[in-house]
Amino acid sequence: MGLRYDTGGQGSAEYVLLFAAVIVIVIAGLYMYYSYFSFGEEVEMVDVSLTITNTGPRPSQFIYEANNTTGVNRHISTGNPGNFFFTLAQGRSRTFSLGTMHSPASFTIEGGVGNPTRGSAQQRGEGQSGRWTLTIGNQTISWDIKGPYDWRKKPSGSVIRSFSISGGGGGLPFNITEDLQTVRTNVSGAFKII
Repeated sequence: MGLRYDTGGQGSAEYVLLFAAVIVIVIAGLYMYYSYFSFGEEVEMVDVSLTITNTGPRPSQFIYEANNTTGVNRHISTGNPGNFFFTLAQGRSRTFSLGTMHSPASFTIEGGVGNPTRGSAQQRGEGQSGRWTLTIGNQTISWDIKGPYDWRKKPSGSVIRSFSISGGGGGLPFNITEDLQTVRTNVSGAFKII
């Protein structure tokens, strides 16, 4: 009785080993790809909001505009009613969500007190003031703006501040720059009534 050579089983085993090797190579490649693009600190997402408070002696009109300047300058649409006038009674506040951001990110906040198209002095913001409080994650910064705001005049009575989220953990510390003089003399038309 002669021995038979069973080559069919050997071929199947080779295919199983080959398939297992391909899976190991794919998993190793995915791990290297993930490691390459997530090198360094993990991206921390933070909520950004703006609270505007009427600190003046009377009700008045307020306006703000937020623009994302990371890459292409664009209006932050989640901040409704950004670029629209709204009324606040004395001591009242209104909070606007500017969305979720992560480092690196940069954006500007412009603000004004008073509506130059309204008839009464308080609606135009004469003698009025407001406090802008920006919250980025667990950090806050506040600044004051005095009326009247009028984009048709120089100075315009508006204030702009630029913020950049720099990362680094601990609630993403942010940097602030401001250029009040340039804005007050050159921002004509920055806000428009829609």
